[in-house]
Amino acid sequence: MIINKFNIIKYLSVTSVILLLVMSVTGCNEDAAPTQDSSTATLNKVTHHVSLGGADACEAFGLPPGCDGNFSLVANEINGIVTGQWQDTFVGGGDGIHVAIDCMKIIGNSAIVGGVITHGTDGGVDISGQYAITAVVDNGTSANNTPDQISFSFFDPAFDCQLVQSLTIASFQLFDLTTGQVKVR
Repeated sequence: MIINKFNIIKYLSVTSVILLLVMSVTGCNEDAAPTQDSSTATLNKVTHHVSLGGADACEAFGLPPGCDGNFSLVANEINGIVTGQWQDTFVGGGDGIHVAIDCMKIIGNSAIVGGVITHGTDGGVDISGQYAITAVVDNGTSANNTPDQISFSFFDPAFDCQLVQSLTIASFQLFDLTTGQVKVR
């Protein structure tokens, strides 16, 4: 039997077309489509989202924007579980913290978040493992002439999520942001 390239290509082409037809017919079958009942409809839905990126509140101290490194934060609550990251670089550039966020309290247009410092130093001292908290306020876009606000990052081995849940925004001294944007949803 002689096998030539043309017959092989013809066979493969016909087989490919038949496979595509079978896949498209079975793919359109309603019974094959995944279904979702009302009890699982809210799975993986973001309940709350908080984000901020920008320079710290330098201008509150009469200093130029960006004098204190940066402050960035992203936190999500999905199915009651809070996850996120936050980075705060302190004055001088050498010190700062990186926090794994595990707790969040939303109060209207503001949020208080907390988490464990995964790595960081303050005054050259390693503060990894301590619990940190901070607060942010979303006052809308800059078009309304009311700047968003942030607090300092606070940390202490005695802090925990229970403390975050007990605090109010009035517990924090807030500073206006002139660069960056807070989003609380």
